[in-house]
Amino acid sequence: MNFAREGLRTLVVCQKELHQQDYDKLNNKIYEIKTSDMPLVKKEEHLANLYDSYERELIYGGSSAIEDKLQYGVPETIDMLIKANIKVWVLTGDKQETAIEIGKSCKLIQEDMRLEILTSPS
Repeated sequence: MNFAREGLRTLVVCQKELHQQDYDKLNNKIYEIKTSDMPLVKKEEHLANLYDSYERELIYGGSSAIEDKLQYGVPETIDMLIKANIKVWVLTGDKQETAIEIGKSCKLIQEDMRLEILTSPS
């Protein structure tokens, strides 16, 4: 699957059979986390860990991708800003590969540039 490398928005569909008892246990844990008094950041972290623990041994159903078209004139505008020696930065929640490919397609990342990737632990 090279969809993300091509800068496409990608959706992967999978499934997993859960017995009612397992579903009830999962649903109760989600409810406990969401209604707890812990800070929102901690809730999100706990939920992500819980989801990760269930998203194992999934049955692949399929995938699709769509092109996330840039607005008219974006590549040319970014190119002009860079040529005018204006510093341009990107802050994104996209996956790294997707962000890089979109950066290339809109001319934010140009061939003569050195790519610096700054990440923080998740």
